[in-house]
Amino acid sequence: MKNTTDLRNELVDVFADLKKRKIDTGAAKSMVALSNSILKSASVEADYNKFLGKKSEIEFLKTPKK
Repeated sequence: MKNTTDLRNELVDVFADLKKRKIDTGAAKSMVALSNSILKSASVEADYNKFLGKKSEIEFLKTPKK
């Protein structure tokens, strides 16, 4: 996954698989925890850039062009 759109799509798939009982709740919880860590990492990077006064774009947070 390369961006937040991909992450969102992956989580939608996890939810669907959980509803269909293709994965167990433990695996789903692990995937959600990992996705939260990924988002927190991007948030820390954004906060750091803001602290330094940088206008750097964070690739992971970019929305792909359609």
